[in-house]
Amino acid sequence: MHALPQSVTAAIVAVVAIVAAVSRIAGERPATAQTAAMVPVTRSEPIAFARPQAIVVEEPRRQSAQPARRGTGLHQRVERLLLGTARDRYQAFGVLANCAHALDFDRYVKSLPVNGDTARLRERYGDGAVRIAAACGDLSARLVEQRVELAASAADDGVPGAASAWIEEGPFGDTTALTQRPEDPLVVEWAEQAIARVHAATKRADTDAISQFGLLCLNWEMDDVARVRLLVETALERRREDLVERMLN
Repeated sequence: MHALPQSVTAAIVAVVAIVAAVSRIAGERPATAQTAAMVPVTRSEPIAFARPQAIVVEEPRRQSAQPARRGTGLHQRVERLLLGTARDRYQAFGVLANCAHALDFDRYVKSLPVNGDTARLRERYGDGAVRIAAACGDLSARLVEQRVELAASAADDGVPGAASAWIEEGPFGDTTALTQRPEDPLVVEWAEQAIARVHAATKRADTDAISQFGLLCLNWEMDDVARVRLLVETALERRREDLVERMLN
């Protein structure tokens, strides 16, 4: 691997200093490998990176009676949040994303090959009906689809973390589009918008966005769709791994 140019090294050092300062102000631990400006880097391989914080699905606790009724008031809760502030509407996104992520995890578990490594996971997961009922309740499919617009709106309103969460939902809520249709003009346009949106969030000292944007810059030699796909796929993989670990432990 070639040595990084002095200008790039200096830029990365500056980014770490900026993120450390932002984190001290916010009372948080500084993230690593972050940047506040787009810097080209020549590399032969994409850099692996840690996933920034994002909304994750909460694994429902087991109940002895009527587990399927736990999520029956979710629709009303979302409707109430939609009437509130930008942060309230972002909380509504979180409720809807929780359902979408539960459905994704259900498909993921059921797609795993049947063998000794997955037997325990499948046994603990069961048929998934109770978990999906807890996460989705009385939410309609159409309402769940609106989560993407809510995240985008929250990001444009400056809600911390919203830009990163919007990106991690994938193009129009479809994470597979980046892999299956990378040359689709709509996907290409979405990737460009994703980079612009997360860049704008870095100017508001959004630490999640700073982390994401820095990692986009470190993989500058890749095209926009490929760089954003790394963020989306890493976030998706980490979310699934977290759910598996929490389920088995």
